[in-house]
Amino acid sequence: MSARPYRETLLFVVLVIAVVASGIQVAWISHEVRRLHAELEDAQRAQDEHLAEYSRLLLERSARSSFQNVERLAQEQLSMRFPEQVEHLER
Repeated sequence: MSARPYRETLLFVVLVIAVVASGIQVAWISHEVRRLHAELEDAQRAQDEHLAEYSRLLLERSARSSFQNVERLAQEQLSMRFPEQVEHLER
């Protein structure tokens, strides 16, 4: 027997193993890409929710810190008045 058919068979087996390994790697990488894409979508969804909450909080803060609201709270809760409305107390 010559060594040539043995080498060809060995080369064929090595190439088949390489093709199978490459196919498995492609499948694994595709799965990993899908998993990472799903993770990215989850992170983007959470970011959108946080941005919406942040916007609501900014609106609430601006509403609470408006001049009319501060003035009303000062008058109602702290009994504060503007200087022209303050009664003069005699000593």
